[in-house]
Amino acid sequence: MRAGRLYALFRFPVYPSFEVLLMRSSRRSTPLFAVLAGAAAAVVAASPVAAQTQAVTDIKPNSWYWGVYGGQTSFATTIARTTAPMVGMEWMITRTKFALNVIAEQSYFNAVSTITDFPTSAPRRVDIQDLRRVGGTAMIFMPHWRAVHPWFGAGYSFNFIRQATPQGSSFASPAARDSINARVDNGRTQGKMSAELGFMFAYRDWAPYLQYTIMPSKGSSSWMVNGEGFTNIWKVGVRYNFGAALNERW
Repeated sequence: MRAGRLYALFRFPVYPSFEVLLMRSSRRSTPLFAVLAGAAAAVVAASPVAAQTQAVTDIKPNSWYWGVYGGQTSFATTIARTTAPMVGMEWMITRTKFALNVIAEQSYFNAVSTITDFPTSAPRRVDIQDLRRVGGTAMIFMPHWRAVHPWFGAGYSFNFIRQATPQGSSFASPAARDSINARVDNGRTQGKMSAELGFMFAYRDWAPYLQYTIMPSKGSSSWMVNGEGFTNIWKVGVRYNFGAALNERW
């Protein structure tokens, strides 16, 4: 038997229609492979760009930001509620998920409060001027959306009324005058807890922001910010990154 006939005897039959189908499928799949390859190349090329864009709009970890801000402070005494302009400066030290923020600010106003008179328990009016706050806040960063970075925090501040003067020049006695002056001095300073919520908008080294702070004041009879409700502080500011501040192993 010849070799050609032996090969023809044992080979598997392939129908012409099936061969045509394979040829057509191969021809059609070529553009599909080209499209998939192009898409994969585009994704690989776009990945560094996306990462670079994200880095531009991230809050830099392990860094310090210095900032300035302005806004207003609203507080109440037993006489009336006052809304005053405020300015301040701050120092924020960041980690990946949280930060520490140290503030110093002053609100400018002229208002009237009261203290308990001596030897009677009647209220005596006191002229108060300006409020200074120095304190720190622990900030927790929440999930961000693009360049918008929300956070909430809790802190503690020392609050100083810059000047306080009791009204009136008549006192029951020199001892009564000294007692009232001592009460005025004691009522100028008070430490307070506070809570805050804010939004930072990061771009490169800059981080402008909006912030709301609430601080309890009701029931603080020894402090001259002693009216109903809370002390409310609204801020608009900008922070700038001056470089690395912490060792990443910390």
